[in-house]
Amino acid sequence: MRLAGSFLLVAACTSAPDSQPSFQPPGDGTWAAISPGDLMVLVPGTGSYGYLAQPIQALPGADPVVDVRSVPKVASDAVVFEEAIAAAERAGITGDELEGGALSFGIWGTGITTVSGFEYISFEGFHIHVDVLGGENTCAAGGIYQNLGNYSVADANTDATALNAAVVAWLAAHPGSAPRDVVFASHSWGGAVAEYLALERPTIEQTTGPLADSGGIATAPLTVASGVPELILGYSFEGPGLHDLSDQASAIYEIDRPDDPVHILDPFGNGDGHYYNILFGDVFEGYYDITTTAISCAGVPGPCQDPPS
Repeated sequence: MRLAGSFLLVAACTSAPDSQPSFQPPGDGTWAAISPGDLMVLVPGTGSYGYLAQPIQALPGADPVVDVRSVPKVASDAVVFEEAIAAAERAGITGDELEGGALSFGIWGTGITTVSGFEYISFEGFHIHVDVLGGENTCAAGGIYQNLGNYSVADANTDATALNAAVVAWLAAHPGSAPRDVVFASHSWGGAVAEYLALERPTIEQTTGPLADSGGIATAPLTVASGVPELILGYSFEGPGLHDLSDQASAIYEIDRPDDPVHILDPFGNGDGHYYNILFGDVFEGYYDITTTAISCAGVPGPCQDPPS
Protein backbone atom coordinates (compact mmCIF):
# COMPACT_ATOMS: atom_id res chain seq x y z
CA MET A 1 0.00 0.00 0.00
CA ARG A 2 2.90 2.38 0.66
CA LEU A 3 4.13 1.73 -2.88
CA ALA A 4 0.70 2.38 -4.40
CA GLY A 5 0.34 5.52 -2.34
CA SER A 6 3.75 6.71 -3.51
CA PHE A 7 2.75 6.18 -7.14
CA LEU A 8 -0.47 8.12 -6.72
CA LEU A 9 1.40 10.88 -4.92
CA VAL A 10 3.81 11.18 -7.85
CA ALA A 11 0.87 11.22 -10.26
CA ALA A 12 -1.05 13.80 -8.27
CA CYS A 13 1.99 16.07 -8.10
CA THR A 14 2.65 15.83 -11.83
CA SER A 15 0.35 18.39 -13.37
CA ALA A 16 -0.80 17.95 -16.94
CA PRO A 17 0.65 20.76 -19.06
CA ASP A 18 -1.67 22.83 -21.22
CA SER A 19 0.30 21.63 -24.22
CA GLN A 20 3.41 19.63 -24.95
CA PRO A 21 5.93 20.13 -27.76
CA SER A 22 4.79 18.56 -31.01
CA PHE A 23 7.53 16.27 -32.31
CA GLN A 24 7.43 15.50 -36.00
CA PRO A 25 8.35 11.97 -37.04
CA PRO A 26 12.09 11.54 -37.60
CA GLY A 27 13.42 11.58 -41.13
CA ASP A 28 13.77 8.64 -43.46
CA GLY A 29 17.32 8.05 -42.26
CA THR A 30 16.01 6.87 -38.90
CA TRP A 31 13.63 4.34 -40.43
CA ALA A 32 16.36 3.12 -42.78
CA ALA A 33 17.60 1.14 -39.78
CA ILE A 34 14.86 -1.36 -40.70
CA SER A 35 15.82 -3.66 -43.58
CA PRO A 36 14.51 -6.91 -45.10
CA GLY A 37 15.57 -9.87 -42.97
CA ASP A 38 15.29 -7.97 -39.69
CA LEU A 39 13.32 -9.06 -36.64
CA MET A 40 10.61 -6.74 -35.30
CA VAL A 41 9.94 -7.46 -31.63
CA LEU A 42 6.55 -6.35 -30.32
CA VAL A 43 6.39 -5.49 -26.61
CA PRO A 44 2.90 -4.65 -25.30
CA GLY A 45 2.25 -3.46 -21.77
CA THR A 46 -0.17 -3.56 -18.87
CA GLY A 47 -3.13 -5.90 -19.23
CA SER A 48 -1.84 -7.63 -22.36
CA TYR A 49 -2.67 -11.06 -20.95
CA GLY A 50 -6.37 -10.20 -20.85
CA TYR A 51 -6.44 -8.12 -24.02
CA LEU A 52 -4.16 -10.23 -26.22
CA ALA A 53 -3.26 -13.63 -24.78
CA GLN A 54 -6.73 -14.75 -23.73
CA PRO A 55 -8.64 -13.79 -26.91
CA ILE A 56 -5.87 -15.07 -29.19
CA GLN A 57 -5.66 -18.40 -27.37
CA ALA A 58 -9.46 -18.73 -27.61
CA LEU A 59 -9.36 -18.65 -31.41
CA PRO A 60 -9.42 -21.99 -33.26
CA GLY A 61 -6.34 -23.68 -34.67
CA ALA A 62 -2.70 -24.10 -33.79
CA ASP A 63 -1.82 -20.99 -35.82
CA PRO A 64 -4.95 -18.83 -35.39
CA VAL A 65 -5.97 -15.90 -37.56
CA VAL A 66 -6.29 -12.69 -35.54
CA ASP A 67 -8.27 -10.10 -37.51
CA VAL A 68 -7.97 -6.81 -35.63
CA ARG A 69 -11.37 -5.66 -36.89
CA SER A 70 -13.12 -8.83 -35.73
CA VAL A 71 -11.69 -9.37 -32.23
CA PRO A 72 -12.71 -6.36 -30.10
CA LYS A 73 -10.33 -7.03 -27.21
CA VAL A 74 -7.36 -7.34 -29.55
CA ALA A 75 -8.44 -4.18 -31.38
CA SER A 76 -8.33 -2.24 -28.13
CA ASP A 77 -4.71 -3.27 -27.51
CA ALA A 78 -3.40 -3.66 -31.06
CA VAL A 79 -0.99 -0.77 -30.69
CA VAL A 80 2.31 -2.65 -31.04
CA PHE A 81 1.20 -4.52 -34.16
CA GLU A 82 0.29 -1.35 -36.03
CA GLU A 83 3.32 0.48 -34.63
CA ALA A 84 5.63 -2.15 -36.12
CA ILE A 85 3.84 -2.15 -39.46
CA ALA A 86 3.90 1.66 -39.61
CA ALA A 87 7.64 1.69 -38.88
CA ALA A 88 8.20 -0.85 -41.67
CA GLU A 89 6.16 1.27 -44.06
CA ARG A 90 8.25 4.33 -43.19
CA ALA A 91 11.31 2.20 -44.01
CA GLY A 92 9.92 1.69 -47.52
CA ILE A 93 8.82 -1.92 -47.08
CA THR A 94 5.60 -2.47 -49.00
CA GLY A 95 2.51 -4.38 -47.89
CA ASP A 96 3.27 -7.11 -50.42
CA GLU A 97 6.79 -7.43 -49.03
CA LEU A 98 5.48 -7.62 -45.48
CA GLU A 99 3.04 -10.34 -46.43
CA GLY A 100 5.84 -12.14 -48.24
CA GLY A 101 7.91 -12.36 -45.06
CA ALA A 102 10.41 -9.56 -45.70
CA LEU A 103 10.53 -9.04 -41.95
CA SER A 104 10.14 -11.46 -39.08
CA PHE A 105 7.75 -10.48 -36.30
CA GLY A 106 7.78 -11.75 -32.74
CA ILE A 107 5.78 -10.78 -29.67
CA TRP A 108 6.99 -11.01 -26.07
CA GLY A 109 5.41 -10.60 -22.67
CA THR A 110 1.70 -11.34 -23.09
CA GLY A 111 1.63 -14.73 -21.39
CA ILE A 112 0.56 -16.66 -24.49
CA THR A 113 1.41 -20.33 -23.93
CA THR A 114 -0.89 -22.48 -26.07
CA VAL A 115 0.22 -21.35 -29.54
CA SER A 116 3.67 -20.66 -30.94
CA GLY A 117 2.48 -18.13 -33.51
CA PHE A 118 -0.50 -16.57 -35.26
CA GLU A 119 -1.49 -14.56 -38.31
CA TYR A 120 -2.37 -10.95 -37.61
CA ILE A 121 -4.60 -9.08 -40.07
CA SER A 122 -3.97 -5.37 -39.71
CA PHE A 123 -6.30 -2.38 -40.03
CA GLU A 124 -4.98 -2.00 -43.59
CA GLY A 125 -5.67 -5.66 -44.32
CA PHE A 126 -2.07 -6.89 -44.29
CA HIS A 127 -1.55 -10.51 -43.19
CA ILE A 128 1.51 -10.72 -40.91
CA HIS A 129 2.81 -13.87 -39.26
CA VAL A 130 3.85 -13.28 -35.64
CA ASP A 131 5.97 -15.72 -33.63
CA VAL A 132 5.34 -15.94 -29.90
CA LEU A 133 8.63 -15.34 -28.08
CA GLY A 134 7.11 -16.33 -24.76
CA GLY A 135 7.26 -14.48 -21.48
CA GLU A 136 4.75 -12.62 -19.36
CA ASN A 137 5.69 -9.14 -18.25
CA THR A 138 5.22 -8.18 -14.62
CA CYS A 139 2.13 -6.08 -15.45
CA ALA A 140 0.51 -8.34 -18.06
CA ALA A 141 -2.29 -9.58 -15.78
CA GLY A 142 -4.74 -6.99 -14.50
CA GLY A 143 -5.05 -3.26 -15.04
CA ILE A 144 -3.08 -0.24 -13.89
CA TYR A 145 -4.44 -0.15 -10.36
CA GLN A 146 -3.84 -3.88 -9.86
CA ASN A 147 -0.22 -3.33 -10.92
CA LEU A 148 0.69 -0.21 -8.99
CA GLY A 149 3.22 -2.25 -7.02
CA ASN A 150 4.87 -3.49 -10.23
CA TYR A 151 5.99 -0.22 -11.81
CA SER A 152 9.53 0.04 -10.52
CA VAL A 153 13.08 -0.04 -11.81
CA ALA A 154 13.45 -3.56 -10.40
CA ASP A 155 10.46 -4.74 -12.45
CA ALA A 156 11.76 -2.97 -15.56
CA ASN A 157 15.10 -4.72 -15.13
CA THR A 158 13.44 -8.11 -14.61
CA ASP A 159 11.30 -7.72 -17.72
CA ALA A 160 14.04 -6.22 -19.91
CA THR A 161 16.40 -9.05 -19.00
CA ALA A 162 13.76 -11.68 -19.80
CA LEU A 163 12.87 -9.88 -23.05
CA ASN A 164 16.47 -9.81 -24.23
CA ALA A 165 17.00 -13.44 -23.27
CA ALA A 166 13.93 -14.41 -25.32
CA VAL A 167 15.25 -12.54 -28.37
CA VAL A 168 18.67 -14.16 -27.97
CA ALA A 169 16.97 -17.58 -27.88
CA TRP A 170 14.83 -16.82 -30.96
CA LEU A 171 17.85 -15.70 -32.96
CA ALA A 172 19.72 -18.86 -32.02
CA ALA A 173 16.76 -20.98 -33.16
CA HIS A 174 16.29 -19.02 -36.41
CA PRO A 175 19.77 -18.37 -37.78
CA GLY A 176 20.02 -15.92 -40.62
CA SER A 177 22.43 -15.88 -43.53
CA ALA A 178 23.78 -12.43 -42.60
CA PRO A 179 23.89 -10.22 -39.52
CA ARG A 180 20.42 -8.84 -38.90
CA ASP A 181 18.97 -5.98 -36.94
CA VAL A 182 16.44 -6.29 -34.14
CA VAL A 183 13.92 -3.44 -33.91
CA PHE A 184 11.60 -3.05 -30.93
CA ALA A 185 8.03 -1.73 -31.25
CA SER A 186 6.59 -1.16 -27.80
CA HIS A 187 3.81 0.56 -25.87
CA SER A 188 2.91 1.59 -22.33
CA TRP A 189 4.70 -0.58 -19.73
CA GLY A 190 6.14 -2.46 -22.70
CA GLY A 191 7.55 0.85 -23.91
CA ALA A 192 9.16 1.41 -20.52
CA VAL A 193 10.69 -2.09 -20.65
CA ALA A 194 11.98 -1.73 -24.22
CA GLU A 195 13.39 1.72 -23.52
CA TYR A 196 15.06 0.48 -20.34
CA LEU A 197 16.59 -2.38 -22.34
CA ALA A 198 17.95 0.06 -24.92
CA LEU A 199 19.44 2.30 -22.25
CA GLU A 200 20.85 -0.50 -20.11
CA ARG A 201 21.76 -3.01 -22.84
CA PRO A 202 25.49 -3.30 -22.00
CA THR A 203 24.66 -4.32 -18.43
CA ILE A 204 21.77 -6.60 -19.35
CA GLU A 205 23.85 -8.44 -21.94
CA GLN A 206 26.25 -9.46 -19.18
CA THR A 207 23.39 -11.71 -18.01
CA THR A 208 21.74 -12.72 -21.30
CA GLY A 209 24.64 -12.59 -23.72
CA PRO A 210 24.60 -10.44 -26.87
CA LEU A 211 22.14 -10.67 -29.75
CA ALA A 212 23.76 -13.03 -32.23
CA ASP A 213 23.03 -15.63 -34.89
CA SER A 214 25.01 -17.52 -37.53
CA GLY A 215 25.58 -14.29 -39.43
CA GLY A 216 27.43 -12.77 -36.48
CA ILE A 217 26.41 -10.14 -33.95
CA ALA A 218 22.89 -8.83 -34.44
CA THR A 219 22.42 -5.17 -33.62
CA ALA A 220 19.45 -3.33 -32.08
CA PRO A 221 19.60 0.04 -33.86
CA LEU A 222 16.09 1.33 -33.12
CA THR A 223 13.57 1.14 -30.30
CA VAL A 224 10.17 2.72 -30.89
CA ALA A 225 8.29 3.28 -27.63
CA SER A 226 4.89 4.94 -27.34
CA GLY A 227 2.77 5.90 -24.36
CA VAL A 228 5.72 5.66 -21.97
CA PRO A 229 5.31 6.98 -18.41
CA GLU A 230 7.58 9.92 -17.66
CA LEU A 231 9.05 7.96 -14.79
CA ILE A 232 8.65 4.92 -12.59
CA LEU A 233 9.87 4.36 -9.04
CA GLY A 234 13.63 4.68 -9.29
CA TYR A 235 13.97 5.55 -12.98
CA SER A 236 13.16 8.26 -15.54
CA PHE A 237 12.74 7.77 -19.28
CA GLU A 238 13.93 9.81 -22.23
CA GLY A 239 10.71 11.64 -23.07
CA PRO A 240 9.17 12.43 -26.47
CA GLY A 241 11.40 12.64 -29.52
CA LEU A 242 14.37 10.94 -31.11
CA HIS A 243 17.28 10.15 -28.80
CA ASP A 244 20.59 8.92 -30.17
CA LEU A 245 22.54 6.48 -28.03
CA SER A 246 25.85 7.17 -29.71
CA ASP A 247 27.81 4.85 -27.45
CA GLN A 248 25.66 1.96 -28.69
CA ALA A 249 25.05 3.08 -32.31
CA SER A 250 21.33 2.92 -31.65
CA ALA A 251 18.39 5.24 -31.08
CA ILE A 252 15.15 5.50 -29.16
CA TYR A 253 12.16 7.18 -30.73
CA GLU A 254 9.64 7.86 -27.96
CA ILE A 255 6.13 8.88 -29.02
CA ASP A 256 3.75 10.35 -26.46
CA ARG A 257 0.38 11.84 -27.32
CA PRO A 258 -0.10 15.20 -25.57
CA ASP A 259 -3.41 13.87 -24.19
CA ASP A 260 -2.01 10.53 -22.96
CA PRO A 261 -2.68 10.29 -19.21
CA VAL A 262 -0.20 7.45 -18.78
CA HIS A 263 2.73 9.52 -20.01
CA ILE A 264 1.94 12.47 -17.74
CA LEU A 265 1.00 10.18 -14.83
CA ASP A 266 -2.57 11.45 -14.57
CA PRO A 267 -4.60 8.65 -12.92
CA PHE A 268 -7.87 10.45 -13.67
CA GLY A 269 -7.27 11.19 -17.37
CA ASN A 270 -9.15 9.83 -20.35
CA GLY A 271 -7.65 6.42 -21.13
CA ASP A 272 -8.46 6.71 -24.84
CA GLY A 273 -5.52 9.11 -25.05
CA HIS A 274 -3.30 6.07 -24.51
CA TYR A 275 -4.35 4.67 -27.92
CA TYR A 276 -2.02 5.39 -30.85
CA ASN A 277 -3.90 3.74 -33.72
CA ILE A 278 -5.75 6.71 -35.19
CA LEU A 279 -9.24 5.99 -36.46
CA PHE A 280 -11.89 8.41 -37.72
CA GLY A 281 -14.91 6.23 -37.14
CA ASP A 282 -13.96 2.95 -38.83
CA VAL A 283 -11.42 4.59 -41.15
CA PHE A 284 -7.83 3.88 -40.15
CA GLU A 285 -5.72 7.02 -40.56
CA GLY A 286 -2.41 5.52 -39.47
CA TYR A 287 -0.19 5.29 -36.42
CA TYR A 288 0.26 8.51 -34.50
CA ASP A 289 3.53 10.34 -35.26
CA ILE A 290 4.79 7.59 -37.56
CA THR A 291 2.40 7.53 -40.52
CA THR A 292 -0.02 10.27 -39.44
CA THR A 293 0.05 13.41 -37.33
CA ALA A 294 -3.74 13.34 -36.97
CA ILE A 295 -5.22 12.58 -33.59
CA SER A 296 -8.52 11.08 -32.51
CA CYS A 297 -10.30 9.95 -29.38
CA ALA A 298 -12.50 6.84 -29.50
CA GLY A 299 -12.75 7.26 -33.26
CA VAL A 300 -13.66 10.95 -33.13
CA PRO A 301 -11.16 13.43 -34.61
CA GLY A 302 -9.43 15.56 -32.00
CA PRO A 303 -7.66 15.05 -28.67
CA CYS A 304 -9.17 13.32 -25.66
CA GLN A 305 -10.62 15.47 -22.92
CA ASP A 306 -10.40 14.54 -19.27
CA PRO A 307 -13.63 13.12 -17.85
CA PRO A 308 -15.72 15.68 -15.94
CA SER A 309 -14.71 15.91 -12.28
